[in-house]
Amino acid sequence: MNNVFKLSFIKKSPRVPFSELKLVKRKDGGFREHPSMFFKRRCLHKFTDMSLQDIAAFLDIEYAVMELFMEAKLAVDPVFAEKLSKGTNFCAATWLEIQRQYDEYIKQL
Repeated sequence: MNNVFKLSFIKKSPRVPFSELKLVKRKDGGFREHPSMFFKRRCLHKFTDMSLQDIAAFLDIEYAVMELFMEAKLAVDPVFAEKLSKGTNFCAATWLEIQRQYDEYIKQL
């Protein structure tokens, strides 16, 4: 029973000084999805047996606004991010960062 918690099989990678790290581009060209895709992938499963109207009501978001967000036709602003954070366990800063990354990606197209 004592040996169960020994994790000797885990190998630690060597420490590399920050100055020696290299910037490596993503294989997908830096593709970023709209924040609604993150919501669908990481949060939607938490709202089982709820319609989009129910989810919007739970998050205190108007149904029409939620519908636009789900269709990737609405950007996340600080107020919307705060409402999303209350029901998803992802802070408003996370939602705003995802939106920022998406906006930067769109500018490069």
